[in-house]
Amino acid sequence: MTANQRTLGIMTRCQGSHFIDKGYYKKLTLFGRKHGIRVFVFSPRRVNFSSRTVSGFEYKNGAWQSDTFPLPAFVYDRCFVGPAYRNYKPFVDKLQNDRNLTFLGHGLSGKWQVHQMLIHSAVLAPSLPPTEILTYSALQGTLDHYGSAIIKPMAGTHGIGVVRITERRGGYEIAGRNRENKPFRRVVKEPGGLKTFVTTFTTGRKFLVQPYLELHTPDGSPFDVRVLVQKNGKGEWETTGKAVRIGDKKSITSNLHGGGKAVPLTPFLSRHYKPAMQARIEQTIDRLTGELPRFLEKSHGRLVELGIDVGIDTSGNVWIIEVNSRPGRTVFTMINDPAAQFHSITQPVRYAHYLMKERVGGY
Repeated sequence: MTANQRTLGIMTRCQGSHFIDKGYYKKLTLFGRKHGIRVFVFSPRRVNFSSRTVSGFEYKNGAWQSDTFPLPAFVYDRCFVGPAYRNYKPFVDKLQNDRNLTFLGHGLSGKWQVHQMLIHSAVLAPSLPPTEILTYSALQGTLDHYGSAIIKPMAGTHGIGVVRITERRGGYEIAGRNRENKPFRRVVKEPGGLKTFVTTFTTGRKFLVQPYLELHTPDGSPFDVRVLVQKNGKGEWETTGKAVRIGDKKSITSNLHGGGKAVPLTPFLSRHYKPAMQARIEQTIDRLTGELPRFLEKSHGRLVELGIDVGIDTSGNVWIIEVNSRPGRTVFTMINDPAAQFHSITQPVRYAHYLMKERVGGY
């Protein structure tokens, strides 16, 4: 295997020399180096397809240094989907269609597409909240049936744009996070006022509507469980770690970017559920998160890792809330789980190493 075949490019959105997750990418680079793999960071917009080179950044001698690299043999896609993604997508698509590049995994395209795939699993379907593409009639139908609904952007992250709408005597209560991720709450009196709010709030973006699930502790703090599953050095799925994310009581989501905190799973469950219920919840989470990556891969194609967000309602039912193919790792630092933290960083390199060996039948 040539030196160029032992390269792993971390594809992300860069503004000049500015890109997020530098600490994570530094650790990936250092771990890769130990395995004889050269790791660098690049933007899909900085690829020169005629010379098959890319401008990027490599961590060496204690700093990020810019350089021009041959196109990497393997690509780790960390290009987060959001409003700015449309500026990157044509370049990402071109790279994905390049036969000489191997992506560790292909990013999921959106919440609706993922829901449409998972609904075909007999194991997973019962744990998916009823979901529709948002129209005013779909929202009204959800409110009529359940009394309360959640609307969320199809391609949103960090709880931004997630809104709960509840029928109240004399109108509707609306609570959630706006596009700047700031919490807000208001009441509208008439259906016309609700329609105006929904039309204005969702302009330019596609949303989903679901029933509002009571995913909070008895004292009213919203929470969910983040399960990180990753491919290991043998190309097999493994659970890296689990953590509970708890949001502020004034919030409807538990995202860390919205001011939440993280705690270990088992002690949290034992505080809020009786032992038999706790055992059943943990078994259900393991069953769902064991089934989901393999099932999703059958429809979607190769994946490298997934952050699976699981909700537990006040009756102890377990729900699959969201699946993210570009998951963060902050929770494992916050709950002081060094093993999960180490694995979360090193597994992508181990999997890349496995793919490199597969490509040449061992070396």
